[in-house]
Amino acid sequence: MGEFCSNCGKKINGSELFCTGCGEKLGADLQTPVIKVKEETFIEKAEKRSVHRKNNKGFLLILFSLLGIVITVIAVYFIINNLKDSTQTDANNKENVTKTVSNNMEKEASNQVDTTQSAKKEVATEIKPEKATGTSEQSIINYYTAKLNNLRIFTSGRDISVGEWSVNRQGEGVVLSASEIPSRDLARIFDLFDNGNLLPLKTWAKEVYAIAQALSQELDEDWLIAVGNNCVGEYPVTLPQSDLINYSGSCGYSIPVLEGTNKENLRLVMHTTVFGGSYSNPPREFSNEYIFPESDYVKLTMSDLELLTPRQLRLARNEIYARHGYIFESDDLRIYFSKKSWYFPNPSYDGSSLNSVEKYNVMLIKEREKQFQ
Repeated sequence: MGEFCSNCGKKINGSELFCTGCGEKLGADLQTPVIKVKEETFIEKAEKRSVHRKNNKGFLLILFSLLGIVITVIAVYFIINNLKDSTQTDANNKENVTKTVSNNMEKEASNQVDTTQSAKKEVATEIKPEKATGTSEQSIINYYTAKLNNLRIFTSGRDISVGEWSVNRQGEGVVLSASEIPSRDLARIFDLFDNGNLLPLKTWAKEVYAIAQALSQELDEDWLIAVGNNCVGEYPVTLPQSDLINYSGSCGYSIPVLEGTNKENLRLVMHTTVFGGSYSNPPREFSNEYIFPESDYVKLTMSDLELLTPRQLRLARNEIYARHGYIFESDDLRIYFSKKSWYFPNPSYDGSSLNSVEKYNVMLIKEREKQFQ
């Protein structure tokens, strides 16, 4: 038990007569009472300290928990904001990409339209050439000569050129000519003709015609087109032998590629008309010696064959080969064609080269012959 001064509360030892705090006299007979307080034992003090520590730990735990919650809330807030910003950025990027793609598509579509319109203008320019800007006759001629030189015969392989064009006045007209076709290109032109591939040749010929027409209108003169080399080794193998003879000499062949003075008589390789039907009627000096004088460029019909005998059908079929100089093994055919003034034997011809019309007529005659078997 401990004693304390009742006046000031200071602890008093048992032997003291006066309070060291306030000076009051102590004692049982005095008025100043002494408060006796029970002293805490060591265990009680330890328990209090333990409770105090526990209370401190609990407070700290609560404090740190609250702190953790605050930090977590702040972190979640920033994460959500970042996600929103990222989402918004992605959305903006997608929108920008969409706009960019849309703009590119619009530009591409615009470019395609421009290209298409440009191509249409270019085609229109080729079919209907613009007028020359110069006023003098020579400037007009130079303008259209340049347009002729830019023309090409377009094929699946290399494009074909007929070389340099020349445009000159002759008498009361104007002549458009090309007489120096590179030998390789001339051979390819004749190959197209022999194989019946006339579309590239006709397309080119129509462009030449359009330029000739435009030039004629500006100069108010008629025109003449003359394309082809003189005295060369190239020639179409499917041309009749009589034509090859008429257009050849000691120096070689002079087969016209394109010639004519108007739309109606403009022809490719002598007999093929550029406009209208595929073929025109070439002159036949020995037409009375043929069964079908035009069977090399005019398709026959079954009605043309109805009145012919089997022998006449056989002769009509073989005269298609005889035009090329085919040498027959059968004695009767060899004797028959040797009497024709137009027949010239050609040892190099094996019968494999026929144009599309000749092939058609051979097959048609064979069908008619089968009906007699």
